[in-house]
Amino acid sequence: MRSLFSITLALLASTFLQAQTPAADAPPSQTARQALIEMFFGQAPDHLEKHLPDVTRRSLQKLEGENGQGFLAGFSALAAQAKAGKEKFETFDTGSTLFTLETPGGGDYNKIEVTVERDSFTGAEDEIELALHLIRNGKDDEEALPVLPHFTFAMKIEAGVWRLDEINVSVRLPLTDPNFLKSLEKSRLRQNEQVAQWSMRSVISAEKSYQTASGGFACTLSALGKTGKETGAAHPAYLYDAQLVAGKKNGYNFSISECDGSHYQAVAEPAAPGSGQRAFCADESGTIRASADGKAASCVAGGEVVEKAPAGRTPSAGASPQVEAPHARQDGTVNISQGVAQGLIVSKVQPVYPPEARTARIQGTVVLKARINKMGDIESLNLISGHPLLAPAAIDAVKQWKYRPYLLNGSAVDVNTQITVNFTLAGP
Repeated sequence: MRSLFSITLALLASTFLQAQTPAADAPPSQTARQALIEMFFGQAPDHLEKHLPDVTRRSLQKLEGENGQGFLAGFSALAAQAKAGKEKFETFDTGSTLFTLETPGGGDYNKIEVTVERDSFTGAEDEIELALHLIRNGKDDEEALPVLPHFTFAMKIEAGVWRLDEINVSVRLPLTDPNFLKSLEKSRLRQNEQVAQWSMRSVISAEKSYQTASGGFACTLSALGKTGKETGAAHPAYLYDAQLVAGKKNGYNFSISECDGSHYQAVAEPAAPGSGQRAFCADESGTIRASADGKAASCVAGGEVVEKAPAGRTPSAGASPQVEAPHARQDGTVNISQGVAQGLIVSKVQPVYPPEARTARIQGTVVLKARINKMGDIESLNLISGHPLLAPAAIDAVKQWKYRPYLLNGSAVDVNTQITVNFTLAGP
């Protein structure tokens, strides 16, 4: 009897001890999808590294901030920018949508949406396939992207935490689909037109700065692109886009004509006649016009106004970039044009073309709203427009730019301006 009693006590004690011992492979406290959301959009300092395998994290630490995390850091940078700005950003733990990003207006599209196309959970592994959608006026804009991208994230449980094991990126190109080919052509033509119009803005801004410094307008694009070292004068280049300075960019030929120092006419004409793209033109008034027949002469003779000159921005001889119709704000900052801001640049870092955007043949322009402090440093950046795969690279580069202080009545002040960053792929 005593022996049976001892055995019973031993069994009860063993059972109790086993119940107090945690399982070696406890299930994660979140789903793979929640882990993926935390990885890219979390708030904790280690939200990204937490969900990387140990071997991957150790390898990336050795790279000391080089581009080893390019793809992952790109998502995180985009998320941080979205949460820091005025955009409406939302994630979803369940349902067909992973996250949405709504812009307040003024961009190429109104909403970015990433949907869950497949979620294959089996034991300690999960594969989540995502698709990117750009929404314009409440509808999926199939023409916004030149390809149909899909991203598959393979997750595995490691030490009780969902870790990212593999990323697969696939693009679909239905090359025999007439509708797809038509949308692809239309998208490229529309993109070329946008770049042409934005480039005309750059020329106008550069001419304003050149006229302010020299007392007259530049009669060639190359003159706008020359620095003081080349001309013997103490001034920077006013036009930084090398392609634009050369007169050829995104399927357009650019030039300045009818120029006598007090007047100029800038034109952008499609390089391929009959392409269906409009021609653009502008003069010292700052108004941009367009002609549907694609001919620069028609644009100059009577083109349709597509962008009016900002009020109070018509240049006058001898005007100073420090008092060029500044918009004083209650917070003490001043609004200045891109052209004036370009004239203040001391150093600039060129963006690194995102590998995933290069692979997908994505190019275009990113427009940023910048606040530059009294010391000439970038204090804040907000995304106005631009492709989501290009925007993080532009932001990372521009935040390293350095400017000369902007003086108002002899004192340095904080300024607000816009910065345009162009991404162009060379070759076929």
